[in-house]
Amino acid sequence: MEELEIKQLWQQYDKRLEESLRINKQIIREMQTQKAESKINSFQIRQVVGLILGIFWVIFLGFLVVNTLNNLYFAISVGLIMLFNIFAIAVYIRNLELLSQINITDNITDSQQKLATIQSSLINVGRILILQTPFYCTFYYSNELVAHAGTLFWLIQLVALSFFTGLSIYLYRTLTYKNIHRKWVRNIIGSFGGKTLTKAMEFLNEIEDYRTEKTS
Repeated sequence: MEELEIKQLWQQYDKRLEESLRINKQIIREMQTQKAESKINSFQIRQVVGLILGIFWVIFLGFLVVNTLNNLYFAISVGLIMLFNIFAIAVYIRNLELLSQINITDNITDSQQKLATIQSSLINVGRILILQTPFYCTFYYSNELVAHAGTLFWLIQLVALSFFTGLSIYLYRTLTYKNIHRKWVRNIIGSFGGKTLTKAMEFLNEIEDYRTEKTS
């Protein structure tokens, strides 16, 4: 009789322990979900702010172009800069659309794929925006300057333009995931907005691991 009672007590203890572990895992999962949603919401706010600022910036650049058509050097340089930023705005809008489709509670794998797509697009936008740098070296040209500038001026301009063109192309080709092992590349890519999304995806991975463990 005593042996039977002891077995029953152990069984009750095991059930309570399993229930306690289940509840703890559920709490952890909910906390990770909240953290992931917080990161995603934070990123979404930054995207909205970036979109609004980008729209105002493009409007300002467009205003400059329209009112300086008599100076083709300025108008062309600023116009090309404006095109780069219009592209960035289009990507921001696409990212916000993808973010609105994310539902962590329904499909984590789909959410991870959408976040990875957004992260990749952010990096590409950052790389492409770097290519506009050389045009900041030419926007102040004018017909009078081109006609009367001396050899020394053009020599300095050629060096500066060549340097920034080469640098922008180098950064465009280098700032990719294949070079993520370089600390400075990792830091710059992170500044494009990747850190927040990476953290969110880490939380999603932990949630997915929990679900896999639960079903195994």
